[in-house]
Formats: sequence, structure tokens, C-alpha cells
Amino acid sequence: MKKSKSLAVLIPILFAASGSANAVELFNKNGNKLELYGVVNPNHNFSNKFLSTEITSKEDNTNSILGLAGKINITDKLSSYAKIEYKTDFFMPEDLIDKQQPNTVRLGYAGLKYGNWGSIDYGRNYGIIHDAQSLINHVPYINNNSVFGYNDNYMLGRNNSLLTYRNHNIFGMIDGVSFALQYQDENKNRSSKQQNSSGWGASLKYESDSGLTAVGSCFTSDRLPSDKKDLKSKSVDSYGLGFKYDAHNIYIAAFYGAARNLTPDPANSKNYINTTENIEAIAEYNFESGFHPSLSYLDSKGHNSNDENLNELNLSKQINISTRYEFNKNVSTYMNYQINLLKDSNTFVQKYKIPTDNIIGAGVVYQF
Repeated sequence: MKKSKSLAVLIPILFAASGSANAVELFNKNGNKLELYGVVNPNHNFSNKFLSTEITSKEDNTNSILGLAGKINITDKLSSYAKIEYKTDFFMPEDLIDKQQPNTVRLGYAGLKYGNWGSIDYGRNYGIIHDAQSLINHVPYINNNSVFGYNDNYMLGRNNSLLTYRNHNIFGMIDGVSFALQYQDENKNRSSKQQNSSGWGASLKYESDSGLTAVGSCFTSDRLPSDKKDLKSKSVDSYGLGFKYDAHNIYIAAFYGAARNLTPDPANSKNYINTTENIEAIAEYNFESGFHPSLSYLDSKGHNSNDENLNELNLSKQINISTRYEFNKNVSTYMNYQINLLKDSNTFVQKYKIPTDNIIGAGVVYQF
């Protein structure tokens, strides 16, 4: 596989980020609220061979995301809330011959909150590892290919059948300390690599007034019966540690994650990588003029693969050099250069055709 560079021109128009203060308020009466937020993301990739002037179109990934978030007060202390987030792909044809699903529900859950006793909800939500891994997702237009951001893979990213309890400030007694407990029911009505047995997880978070945040998350789940035939371990386990400093115009964050029997093994479609490790870091400085340069790093590795000829698997390794300029709170522009550190000479990269392209992304963001 020849080394190539890819030019990805991304021009997203963001109505508002999920949970952002800029969300459009559709209804607000006596504390009962209904808000709309969304993203429209025209996205087309271009590529060219290294040192070649010929540019070839790769693919269109234009999509949009719309969400609704609501809250209803039942009593002075008891309230109910719900959120639904929907994504549609604009690059798909109107009539699908193969019936491929162009529209998906990213989030869909509802719950109750009672004073300092916390909140509990159920549905399609973010897994507990996201509590720690999300600290690194500071620049939304960077696609870092983190295996700890996969969706529909136990309690990573977004998934179904999640019962989540959250408590902020430890029942109102300790400011800055929060914890969460999560249970996931089994999911079997899906592709084999997206199925899971039941499991539970927890996270602990500390936030200081000085801008420091630390989060630790973990989960353990039973293995599916079909996965236990030739495996030494009968469980799927993962933990993540995240740290962030956000003050004085500086944003620095790091994440370390480790997992066992969680990441699908490209060497064998029926197996999972025995252990996976992830290191991520980002640093950004915010100039008063609106200029925000940043630098980020990602390294994902697998160990002890079921492929006897490959013990260490280089899943992803990259550096992102980025900058954005904010004209005002509604309009900004950005550019990102992603340097892929994987080498074509690596046996694992060659065998499983893992991309080694470098990517340039540029765009304009409008949000309200």
C-alpha cells in the first residue's frame, strides 16, 4: 500500500452543540423547558498520492444531527427529563436497494431527578467510560479514531439498554465530587460484533475551582456464550483515567484507557484483542484575539492478539496540529492537519490495510 495524503474539506454548520447554552429554546414556562440543538455537516473528502498533483474524490459523508432535550418539574424537588438525538446521512439515495439504514437514533433516554439524591435514567446513552474519555474530545472536528470512542461496544461511546444513576456533590455534602453508577442489559438483536451481555460500571469525578478535573471510569461485563469457547477470560473489562486543566486561557487534557476482550480482532472475525491500551493528550491556548491553536496526540495499541504471528497491533497513531479563529460567539473558522504515524512497512498495517493517509481539514462553523 502506497503512502498517500488526503485532503478533507469539511464545512459544518453547527446550530448548537448538545447541551450547549446556545441551544434554541422552544418552550420555557415555570421551569419546564424544551430545547432544540443540531448540526448540519457538509463533508467531502479529497485525496492525492504523495507528491502527486492529481486529486481524486474519495467520498461524501454529509450528515446532520438534531436533538431535543426537555425537562418537566413535578414537585419542588422532583423533575423528569428526556433527550433524543437523531442523525441522518445526506449522501444516501432516497430509495435504498440494499435497505441500508441511512438514519439513526444516537441518543434516546428519559429519567427522574430528585434534589440532592441524584438522577436516574434509562435508554440509549453514553457508556460510563465516556465520562473519562470525553475530556480529550475538546476539538470536535478532529477524528482521532480512538478505540475507546467506539459506539455500540459495551460501555464505550453510545449504546443501548443503559440504566444510569448520577449524583453531584455527594448528596450535597462535598462540593466538586460526583459519581455515577451504570448497568447495561444484554443486547443480542444486532450484528455479532455489536452484541453484549449484561454488566455494570462506575465513575468518580473531582472538579476544583482552579480548573483541574480528574475522572476515573471502569466497567465489567459477562462475555457472550459464543465468545467463551476458546478464551481464557470469561469477562470484558475496561477502565479509563482522564485529567483536565482548563483555566487562564489554557486547556490541557490527557486520557489513558485499558481494556480486555473489548476490541474486535481484525486477525480473526470471531475473536477479540486480548488487551487494548490507549493514550490521548491535547493542549490548546486561547488568545484573547479569538485565535485558538492546539496540538493533540493519539496512540492505540493491542497486545497478545489471537494471530500468533502478531503480538503487538498498531491500531492507530497520529498527531493533530489544529487552529481555529472565532470571529464572534456564532462564527468561527478552523484548519486541522492530521499526521498519521503508522508506517506502511509495519506487518500488521500491511496485512490488514490500515490507512496511513495524512489528512488536512478546513471549514467554517456557524452556530446559534
